[in-house]
Amino acid sequence: MAHIDTILAQGGNGSDDQKTGAVVAPIYFSTAFRHPGLGESTGFDYARLQTPTWQILEKQLAEIEYGDNAFAVSSGMAAIDLLFSTFLKKGDNFITSDDLY
Repeated sequence: MAHIDTILAQGGNGSDDQKTGAVVAPIYFSTAFRHPGLGESTGFDYARLQTPTWQILEKQLAEIEYGDNAFAVSSGMAAIDLLFSTFLKKGDNFITSDDLY
């Protein structure tokens, strides 16, 4: 396995940017993405859901943490919602400080 310095320095290198040939993936600031046709998605629909930049970040975070996956979200509330809606079921209890948010 590569050293963490190498992983961090090389994150996103070797992108598959066929249009420009960029070696390092660009940062995508777009909020909406063009699709090939009606009802056909490229996998990127709206920036609050997923972007190519997030995809690269998630892949690198998973690699440096030795995980299978990682999730990047747009806000702290989105992170809280992700955890609660994924792991907690109706009737579950959790303990928190009185100043959670």
